[in-house]
Amino acid sequence: MYNRAFLFNGIGSKPEKLLVNMPPELMDKYEFYLDSAFGRLGLSKDLEKNSSYDGRVAEWIISLICDRVVFEHYISKGIIPDIGAGYSSGIVSISGCFGCVPHEFAHDIIMMNRATMRCLDEQGEELDMGIVIGFSYNDIEELLSARFSPDVLVIGSGNSKFHVMLSGRTEAVAEALDLCQREGALKVFSFGTGVAYHHPIMEKYSREYVDFCASTEYRAPDYPMLSIFDREIMTTGQQVMRENQLNVYTPIRWDLALKKLEELGVTEFFDVSPNGAVSKFSRVNRKCKIYTLEDV
Repeated sequence: MYNRAFLFNGIGSKPEKLLVNMPPELMDKYEFYLDSAFGRLGLSKDLEKNSSYDGRVAEWIISLICDRVVFEHYISKGIIPDIGAGYSSGIVSISGCFGCVPHEFAHDIIMMNRATMRCLDEQGEELDMGIVIGFSYNDIEELLSARFSPDVLVIGSGNSKFHVMLSGRTEAVAEALDLCQREGALKVFSFGTGVAYHHPIMEKYSREYVDFCASTEYRAPDYPMLSIFDREIMTTGQQVMRENQLNVYTPIRWDLALKKLEELGVTEFFDVSPNGAVSKFSRVNRKCKIYTLEDV
């Protein structure tokens, strides 16, 4: 029933890395969408001129705009998805591209991260996320579960057999990354974002965000979507709305989501980011392939 899946990236890639592989013929559309979005939202295209909160969300909106440009390019080439999934804020991106909400509303969801960050700062919370490359989810769980309480550190996302994201209090994240490095991880690094997405601690600080996600009516997606939380197929607007609400404070098993897509019959995965970001932390079996914009 399903053969081709579109994969949408979350936040993380800097604009300069996102745009380096954007073909010249797609840059005009990107610039048009950027001017329209930033003009409406009151953001400066010179990212350094934005306030601290605005600067961060501006980068994340650029990621959504890039996804839209690549998505529309694939569709124009006759590459049509049978199903799709969004990693982290990729859930917001796929909600726009698959027609559940207008792209403008997807951008407004991203803007609501400012309220979450403001709450964290007002409460003096010091949070962070980090990446461990070289260990699987089970490796990390065995290494860290006896040393860290879930109150201070969780596995925010199991991405693949070699790539895991940690989320929690800044001190715990730093300590855990150091431990993983000493235990033989190939590479570790922290995000330094001041937030701990996909950690349950975020729930009480993201109420405005969660409420805003439910402030409009969601259409049924143009193509089915796979939940990255319970790995059920979503075909209604209500399901997609709930996916957006869960996104901030619920851990992800991206690795299991991809495995589920394979079980559903998917063999062709298309990375919707312009720089192949999803393909870099995802793995599928040898009978499948992840295609990037460069391949198309």
